[in-house]
Amino acid sequence: MNRINTNFFLINVFIGTILVILSNHWFLIWIGLEINTMSIIPIILSIQNRRNVEASIKYFIIQAIAATILLNAALINTWNNGSWLVNTPLNIFSSNIITISLLLKLSISPFHFWYPEVINGVSLINGLIITTWQKIAPTILILSIINNLNINILSICTISSIILGAWSGLNQTQTRKILSFSSISHMGWIILISLYNPNISLLMFLIYIIINIAIFSSLIENNTINIANANKNNIINPWNASLFSLTILSLGGLPPLTGFMNKILAFNTLITNNIIFSNIPLILSSLISLFFYLRIAFNTNMTNFPQNSIFLINTRNNNNINFNSSLFLFSIIGIFIFPSFINIIL
Repeated sequence: MNRINTNFFLINVFIGTILVILSNHWFLIWIGLEINTMSIIPIILSIQNRRNVEASIKYFIIQAIAATILLNAALINTWNNGSWLVNTPLNIFSSNIITISLLLKLSISPFHFWYPEVINGVSLINGLIITTWQKIAPTILILSIINNLNINILSICTISSIILGAWSGLNQTQTRKILSFSSISHMGWIILISLYNPNISLLMFLIYIIINIAIFSSLIENNTINIANANKNNIINPWNASLFSLTILSLGGLPPLTGFMNKILAFNTLITNNIIFSNIPLILSSLISLFFYLRIAFNTNMTNFPQNSIFLINTRNNNNINFNSSLFLFSIIGIFIFPSFINIIL
């Protein structure tokens, strides 16, 4: 696929997401979700191979099913209440079905089964789009109608998603699969906190997207697809390799890095709302997930790349500070910046 066609579909992906965010009508929201899905498929297929084709089919089927379920639930609610408006109270059946459809779109457990295989089957750049931009529309939709959704289903699914995302990432060696399970876990945190404070949840989502973009950008630049060859980054660009390791730990929520903001905000919100006992499995899950982030950081800086392969690597700009470095620095020291945002939204 030529560059002009790819840019056309990227613009449509952007338009679909904006349409969902700005719409107050269920039919327009469905149209926006479908535009978003139909535009990302050709982008995934821009690289023709069997794994890409398989991943695109899986992604299309799941997203189409989720959008269809959402539209039918909206039709049933319109039939009962006579209104297509999003802020119209949902009946119990429509509320449950819409909750499930949005959880399926966000790959929240137990509707996560498709997500790791899709991310592992696409290229790194497409994985970046799916784990960041494609999450925006359903996340904003959930935040805007959180009071009309089934809180019990959301609570159970998000907590199980946090636990499962941390546990499933332990035995993975592919960086894309690790980041896919990381996404499952982080989205669980974000949606769980949205039940109590949507503004804090939105800030957590912003932090997650920034850190995720920084990590994927480095993986794309160095074509790092598994943990075993992550240490070549230290030869290609030692500066970026060190920052990459800190950014990975930031994604795991290690203090005092930027990602720690998500954990401290989440626990503070839960404790403020007298949710005490749920914190225990969440803390344990955070520690478990930090283990596989540490594995990536260790392999990046603490092990040597095979010496017989060094001559294959271009090291001419090994100390170049580029756009990735700026993202890394923001992902690492942003904890000193975001408190000002917290004072604004609280």
